Amino acid sequence: MKPALGLIEMLGFVGVAEAADAATKAAAIELSAVEKIEGGIISIRFLGDVGAVQAAVEAGVQAAQEVGTLMAHHVIPNPHEDLVRVFGLKKKTDEVDLESLSVHRLRQLARETPGVTIRGREISHANRAQLLSELRRAKSDQTDI
Repeated sequence: MKPALGLIEMLGFVGVAEAADAATKAAAIELSAVEKIEGGIISIRFLGDVGAVQAAVEAGVQAAQEVGTLMAHHVIPNPHEDLVRVFGLKKKTDEVDLESLSVHRLRQLARETPGVTIRGREISHANRAQLLSELRRAKSDQTDI
């Protein structure tokens, strides 16, 4: 499944930092890239399911406007395969060293990962060891197919 793509462009770094922080705290998304364009414009990209990306972009835009100059923002719900290929828009879940992630991020991944058997409050109350075990099991089940 292709993730949705969220974009925010700001003039200056402070607004971008505020937008990225608010967006990643607002929803279970992946901060995919921060790219300097020209003239002081910086673009940030988010990946995740459509609802999460929309919520993240909205939160990022609102926070960024308080401290910087918003240039543009947009959500592409189902990017074309060429866009996915050219921009490298694949979620990095498989490439991530799970041990290095915070419990908060592990919980986000558990909610996003197909095959995870714990749900809702079980994820919210799970400790690091439980989350790691469940994510590894789900990943193993996917590779066995």
